[in-house]
Amino acid sequence: MNILSPISLLLVSALVIFSPLQEGGTTHPAQMIIRLLIVTWLGIVLAAGIRAGRLAIPVLTMRYVVLAFVGLALAATILSPYPHPSRQWLIMIAGYATLFYLLVSFVDRWEHIRMLTLVIVLMGVGEAGWAIMQGLAWNVVRPAGTFFNPNFLAGYLTVTWTILVSGAIYGYRQIPAFSRPWMSPVLWWLGFVTALGMLFLAVLFTQSRGGMIVCLVGTGFVLTARYGWKLAGSCVAAVVLLGLFVPTPIRDRVLTEHQQNPVSYARWQMWQGAVAQMVDHPFGIGLGLYQYTYPLYAFPIDGEISRFGKVAQTPHNDYLQMGVEMGPGAILVFGIGVVLLIRELRQVLQSRLRRWQRSLIVGIGGGVMALLTHAALDSSLRESALAIMLALCSAMIVSAARLTRRGADAVYVIPIHSRWTWGIGVACLVLVVGVEVTRLGVAWMKFDAASRRAIAGDTDAAIEGLKAAVSLDPGKALYHHGLGSVYARAFEASRDKQAFQLAYAEFKQAIELNPLDSRLLGLLGQLYLSAARVSLSPASLDDQQKVWLHAAVQVYERAIQLSPFSAMYRYEQARLYWMLGERSDAERRGKEAENLEPNFLPARALLARLWIEVGQVDQARGQVREILARQARYKERSMNSLDHAFMNVDVGPLLVAVGETAVAG
Repeated sequence: MNILSPISLLLVSALVIFSPLQEGGTTHPAQMIIRLLIVTWLGIVLAAGIRAGRLAIPVLTMRYVVLAFVGLALAATILSPYPHPSRQWLIMIAGYATLFYLLVSFVDRWEHIRMLTLVIVLMGVGEAGWAIMQGLAWNVVRPAGTFFNPNFLAGYLTVTWTILVSGAIYGYRQIPAFSRPWMSPVLWWLGFVTALGMLFLAVLFTQSRGGMIVCLVGTGFVLTARYGWKLAGSCVAAVVLLGLFVPTPIRDRVLTEHQQNPVSYARWQMWQGAVAQMVDHPFGIGLGLYQYTYPLYAFPIDGEISRFGKVAQTPHNDYLQMGVEMGPGAILVFGIGVVLLIRELRQVLQSRLRRWQRSLIVGIGGGVMALLTHAALDSSLRESALAIMLALCSAMIVSAARLTRRGADAVYVIPIHSRWTWGIGVACLVLVVGVEVTRLGVAWMKFDAASRRAIAGDTDAAIEGLKAAVSLDPGKALYHHGLGSVYARAFEASRDKQAFQLAYAEFKQAIELNPLDSRLLGLLGQLYLSAARVSLSPASLDDQQKVWLHAAVQVYERAIQLSPFSAMYRYEQARLYWMLGERSDAERRGKEAENLEPNFLPARALLARLWIEVGQVDQARGQVREILARQARYKERSMNSLDHAFMNVDVGPLLVAVGETAVAG
């Protein structure tokens, strides 16, 4: 492994540096590059082992835990009703497990820990500087650096913060990891204070409540390891009290957030829903599928225009998401792994170490505690940069434990008898995995480019690009959804039967691939409605139009089953019943939509229209007054597109119709 040290260090550094650069590693191209880097490193290590005639695999105390977790992920993928995202997450989990073992194999001396720590610190300080620049120069309210979310940036910066705090409290000249012989005490302390100040200011700028909590947790761990829990507890308590009374962006946000954004305090309901899903699905729903099953467990958010309008992509708790998607056993397995990691950390800290070595391990340990705490407050480990950081810090702790018990650390050696056979096998493995990863990444880039062309109105180029994405990755429902939507728009514009058939085929394929997504059924229902092209008079419907409308009713019935708290689907079904002349069913669905979403004014307008038709003027007039009152109530509120859809109703025709009906009556 020593020959591989420069290459391994280069690849690890590349992972640490690159992973945060594209929205924290969440974009598909970033995922492709990260996976290819891991596969490349694995191939190089295996090739070196084959050349040496032996493969040395470290025997870890948590080896069975890692194997069990990957096994649960595999089982959740096999049982998944929508295999495509499950396979993607399985590849990711297997990649992180591989990365963890590669890191432990590489870090076989304290110098490696020192160098990797420096890379972490440099990236953290760089991210902090970029976030401060965003806040001061461009007036970004909550700068996120290169991350997708400012909360995730705050968690990422905490790792660097704990490392530097540990270095500071262990003192000057005793920490060769952070100093050089030519460095004066003044310069050393100036650099440390500047870096710590930048990190603290960047976390403040993010206004992340969770980020401040994990920063306190990491700092508390470092202080406890250095001075004991009494002093650490006193310091943390003092900081908390100071934060409550000294005005800061985070304090101001905490005080006003519950009034401005009721969703921010909905985590408890999300967690309750996640627990309910675990009870209903003890073996998991499938990796990566939480966003599709959440609508079955949605909860109202009082104070919002749309009570059920927001769909949670995650439960804002990585451990609960493990339990939902892989079964409660995954939480137990991961928890055992955390306990074993803490045992390794404790063993290192109880060993005889040099001052600078202890400083590094205490700082890294504080970073791990912060990341694990953050995972309980948000779905932070879905961010590749944070997951890689956790794997890196954990691997350095395990490697440090192995270094402290030199001679006792176990290595499993696989002898290589036939180099050609092993070489061909490894080459095929790396090639197949690399091609698969590249295929998925290129398919997404094709889809992304085609989607932009579709928005720009270049339909032909969009169709060709979406076809290319589908051919590269036919198992992803989103690509069929996108292609079907373009065909559907073409059908609405041209009434070309072939465009209808193509749109229908793509939507049906998407639904077959992903039977959990109610939005796909909604698109198919809209396609049927477009095909019917009805007037407002049920008497003018021909038999074919009725067939299309009845088909749309059935599709929306399935959508309601998948998303029972969606007022939109009930409203669309009510409109269909109205078009078919089935007023009682239309009124029933309209009232259900009104009860679910009192601010969904199109449903109220439809009910008013229904009551006008049967001469119930007082009820219709009451609905019109309610519509006007709610529009006036939310007139000054900042609205998103969904809120506008809820509020956008033209009351003028209803007022005229009510007046005419009253006069006629």
